Formats: sequence, structure tokens, C-alpha cells
Amino acid sequence: RNLAEIAKKLSSRAGCAGAGAGSLCLKHQEPLKLFCQEDRTAICVVCDRSHAHRAHTVSPIEEAAQECKEQIQSKLKSLKDERERLQGLKLTGEKRSQ
Repeated sequence: RNLAEIAKKLSSRAGCAGAGAGSLCLKHQEPLKLFCQEDRTAICVVCDRSHAHRAHTVSPIEEAAQECKEQIQSKLKSLKDERERLQGLKLTGEKRSQ
């Protein structure tokens, strides 16, 4: 659920700020090629050098997207496994009650 909320926040920020593949920084009109881990937002190279992000951890946006995708897929798998386990317990409980 937490990852889904983060993904929703990222997509809503992307929509508001115009962030996305091939988008430009609203402030500098440069391509958004980097991802600021602390602010969880796409930034341009000029923003990366600015005082606001200088001390932040920054990675290429493609790399950050792949990491997020892997985290979401991992969580999704564990949630599916948990759902199957709970459905099995539910069936067992229903059989006992009958």
C-alpha cells in the first residue's frame, strides 16, 4: 500500500510539474534526466547543481524508474502470496464451520 501511495504521489507530481519522459524543467527549460531521491522528483542537470539539490542523492531517471518498478513488482508478488495464504485460511475456516 505504501508503494502504491508513493507511485500515486509521483504520478500526481509528474502531472502537475510536467515531469515525464522527454519533459522539460519548468524553471530551466532543460530535459528532466535525473531523479532526486530526497525530494522524490525529476530534475534537470541545472537543478542538480543548484543549492536546493547539491547535497541530495541523485540518480539517472531511468535507473530510478527501474528501481521503483522492481520494488513495486516485489511488493505485488508478496501481496499476491499473502492473499493466497489468507484465502486458504478462509477456506479452511469455512470448512470447519460447516
